[in-house]
Amino acid sequence: MSKPDTICRAHAKNLDTLKLAFSRDEVALVECNRISDNTIVAMLCVVHMDQDGEYNIIPFAEMINGNPYDMYLPPNPNGGF
Repeated sequence: MSKPDTICRAHAKNLDTLKLAFSRDEVALVECNRISDNTIVAMLCVVHMDQDGEYNIIPFAEMINGNPYDMYLPPNPNGGF
């Protein structure tokens, strides 16, 4: 039985969007309230100005509080985890 892909097409597309936003200097670190527990968290967001001159702030990733090396195992160099 094989594992499902955790990096789905939507995640890869979001990464491409972030790369483009970084190249255009349209990325910001923004404080947001997490709906599930109302905690204020730092979010990596794309900031885009629409045709009407209004800014759209699109959250993409919640920043990790703490040492990620203590929280996650790195991918296996031979593939998988």
